[in-house]
Amino acid sequence: MTPRTACTAIGDLLCANYGGEFIPSEDILSRQGRIHVQKKHSTLPELIENGLLTEDDARGLLKFAAVRNPFDTLVSLYWKQRSKYQPLLEDPNSWVNRIGPLYAKNMRYAQTHSFNQWVLKKCRRQLLKRLFGVQPSMFCDHTRGVDVVMRYETIEKDLEGVFKRAGVSPKAKIPTVNPTEERKERDYRACYNRLTIAAVRLAFSDDFKTYGYQF
Repeated sequence: MTPRTACTAIGDLLCANYGGEFIPSEDILSRQGRIHVQKKHSTLPELIENGLLTEDDARGLLKFAAVRNPFDTLVSLYWKQRSKYQPLLEDPNSWVNRIGPLYAKNMRYAQTHSFNQWVLKKCRRQLLKRLFGVQPSMFCDHTRGVDVVMRYETIEKDLEGVFKRAGVSPKAKIPTVNPTEERKERDYRACYNRLTIAAVRLAFSDDFKTYGYQF
């Protein structure tokens, strides 16, 4: 369930119409109270490493995940952090505080800074990871080991293809769940300047190379 790719809507669709279930059913917390394995956005390797799914079970399943243009998803993330999720900061037990201190810090930064300032800060952090041998990616971890990679931009058609491959008849359309109503610009291109366009291309180069997205 890749963040900001209609994954909650698709998860609800599968659970309501096909007897599906979330794995895990709730966030799994560490001894320190931090989220160790997420209910919605854990990756296939994380599920296997934590004993929630065996490799044999995984091989017997049709596994699919979605990706989205990094430029577009960053705009949605910014507005979620700047507006929609802000009330959660006051609750120490909310997921924005339990996912780790960095996420809450980014939300506070988004609240007081412009989109382009926020993007530059995020890209600098991603590029620093490269210096320490970590390959930063927005989607590659979520698509590792899956059989089908869908695209958010064609999600209805791609999900129909998944159902066809599974030999299942679609029972319902993808519902609208968790939209980013606070997002000011529908066209993500209007949010960027030349510097942040270059920064995103560099910071998330693996995603652009792997999935072929352009500005």
